[in-house]
Amino acid sequence: MSPYQALYNKIREVKRFLNIIIGNAWPYANGELHLGRIAVLLPGDILARYHRLMGDDVVFVSGSDSHGTPVTMKAKEENLTPEQVSAKYHEKIKDCFERLGFSFDLFTQTHTEYHSEKVKEFILELYEKGYIYEKNVEETYCEHCKEYLLDRYIEGVCPFCGGYAVGDQCQECSKIFESDELLDKKCSFCKSTPIIKETKHLFFALSKLENDVKRIYIKQDGWRENAQKITKRYLDEGLRDRGVTRDFNWGVDVPLDGYEDKKIYVWIEAVMGYLTASMKCIEERHEDYREYWDGDDSRVYFVHGKDNIPFHTVIFPAILSGLGFKNPNIREISSEYLKLEGKNFSAAKNWAVWGKDILDNYNADLIRYYLILNGPETKDTDFSWKSFITANNNDLVGLFGNLVNRIVVFAKKNFDNSIPKGTLDKNFKDDLFKVYCEIGDNIEEGNFKYALDKVMSLVKTANKYFDTAAPWISVKQNKAKCAKDIYICIQYIANISNLIEPFMPYSAEKIRKILNIENSIWMPIELKEGKINDVEILFDRIDRKNIDEEIENLKEKCY
Repeated sequence: MSPYQALYNKIREVKRFLNIIIGNAWPYANGELHLGRIAVLLPGDILARYHRLMGDDVVFVSGSDSHGTPVTMKAKEENLTPEQVSAKYHEKIKDCFERLGFSFDLFTQTHTEYHSEKVKEFILELYEKGYIYEKNVEETYCEHCKEYLLDRYIEGVCPFCGGYAVGDQCQECSKIFESDELLDKKCSFCKSTPIIKETKHLFFALSKLENDVKRIYIKQDGWRENAQKITKRYLDEGLRDRGVTRDFNWGVDVPLDGYEDKKIYVWIEAVMGYLTASMKCIEERHEDYREYWDGDDSRVYFVHGKDNIPFHTVIFPAILSGLGFKNPNIREISSEYLKLEGKNFSAAKNWAVWGKDILDNYNADLIRYYLILNGPETKDTDFSWKSFITANNNDLVGLFGNLVNRIVVFAKKNFDNSIPKGTLDKNFKDDLFKVYCEIGDNIEEGNFKYALDKVMSLVKTANKYFDTAAPWISVKQNKAKCAKDIYICIQYIANISNLIEPFMPYSAEKIRKILNIENSIWMPIELKEGKINDVEILFDRIDRKNIDEEIENLKEKCY
């Protein structure tokens, strides 16, 4: 056992470890992932990897949303069944996440027996507690298509901002509402004006749980400003009850008599996926899932875009409260939007960089690095091929990769493929410890760009130390000094491999193999001895002509 592993085990005996739930928003299984979606969800993996390095018990879950109108519309488009189309895109989404290094404990889908049965149990529990009730309502119905119009089956004008809206949420202001409030309604398929028809549905009594939601909001810690503002707006206006069922033929069955022709509305069923997926993971560990959701040493992160804020800050906390989880320690990692060459991503127009395509041609860690460095944490940001390739050549090749390469090559050549003898003074160790603390604190607070900048600052510091030490001179004049300096340089890159692990896991793994480090850990390490393996190039330089080629390719595919 290495000295740092022994220290880690000792600390683990006394440290207060946390039960961590990380829930990434569930993409609809109606298409492949583009970078706009990936940029929003990448923080979930950073958090999961970091907390595992800290020794916390992590449950990192997500999946594809199999149900709802986006899936049925795609099924009609491709002449497939909803089950076939959701299975097809689930595998594509899962493959993309895996290639990007997302370390899910479970990436599932809502179209599973386990999820369906648990959702029905939750619905019954909420019904029995009086949080779900029956109500006769008037719904929008298309006489031409012979079906009720819900979600993306209906389009019109937002009753709040006047922008374009689909179903029950505005595409511009992100406000959610009941579909009957939509103005200038049209059927999304035939564009005819629908009629109003009476039907019976179940409703979720959000109004009864308003104080619980308000308490969670008041106690919140680590919520981004956009989440705070949108949640406050909803609470100031007063929470309104929302429909639980829909006249639909695809989704989870309603566990009550008289609703055989309806399904559970996807908005409530899908967010319950955080519970069902985590329950499945935790049950397999033979632990109590409630300790992760409502325990004294628990923390829950929700990772999503700003269009999903009310579902994660208002609706799902209300559901949790209704099910008896009164004090969840929730942190909202809600991002703004990533644009593409100055314009909004558009899957419909194919104005997008698709995950599969970029992974086929570029380093996964480069993609991760750029999306963190340029992530839409607090404001909309822009993906450009010029800045993407510049970041690779300047930051990852010129700074990071070059640092590792020249230190390792020099050490192998001049010190018999081994770590030379040396020592670290107290100031070095103290400064390194502070770096771990600062980066870790900022990861937990959702400041991923700042945290990554601090790692790269350490890379620059190590480069400066190597240049100042000038070992290519001292190796001839003072071998002992040279050995000491190279020893320190190796400690730099060993610790950088730890610190870079949440952000660029593939690069971290390459460094560990070079230096024979068994496992990463979130604390300073010192490699006192050991063999050095052959260097593996971390990043390759990209020809700048790719910039024009990629932009031209993007324009050609757009329609």
